[in-house]
Amino acid sequence: METFLSGLGQAIAGSALTILAFIGVRFTKLGERFLDHRLNAKIAAIGHANAKEIEGLRSDLAHLQDRGRRANEVEFDALTKVWDAYVDAWVKTQQAILEQMSFPDLDALSASDLSTFLESTELSEVQRQQVAGATDKKNMYAKILRLRIVNVAGAAIYEGRHLLRRNGIFLSSSVAKAFREAFDHLSAAQVERYLAFQHGDRGYEKSMEVLDTAGTGEIATLQNLVRTTIRRD
Repeated sequence: METFLSGLGQAIAGSALTILAFIGVRFTKLGERFLDHRLNAKIAAIGHANAKEIEGLRSDLAHLQDRGRRANEVEFDALTKVWDAYVDAWVKTQQAILEQMSFPDLDALSASDLSTFLESTELSEVQRQQVAGATDKKNMYAKILRLRIVNVAGAAIYEGRHLLRRNGIFLSSSVAKAFREAFDHLSAAQVERYLAFQHGDRGYEKSMEVLDTAGTGEIATLQNLVRTTIRRD
């Protein structure tokens, strides 16, 4: 009897251990699955958050690239306009300094030929009458032409400065400063030529500072600055 009970106890204990082992295995597998599920969910959440962040960064980058492209386009357009205006003012200032004029001996022309010549010029009707009625027609025509050349240079310089004032905000401070100083130099020479016309020759101090028939002075410096800015050398 004791032997039977002992065997039965051992059998029950073995069964219990087997059941506990089975339950442990089952719970372990369930735990692994639970942990795997939580881990996968966490990974998915992180991946989703990262995807949203990456998409946001891509959007910001695209926006910055678009702004950069537009800024470059605006700068290029502004720089081109200011450069063209400066070249125009530079050429007209050179002409005002050199005062190169070529025209026939008006005093030797007949009244008909003189009228035909004056009509071919850009002189106003009042100015034509001044030349036609002058004793020294050649000198009168030269004076009017000289003043026109000086005034044309002044108008070109004013237009260039005005253009720089409107478009300078789109240029770098160093480029805008270089053009501003260059226009100031042209203006000083133009004013000197105007005063010389009004009150007689007073020298060429300011004029000589900008006189550059070879195009190797300040205009060459600005040209290199513009080229470097456009090409980003």
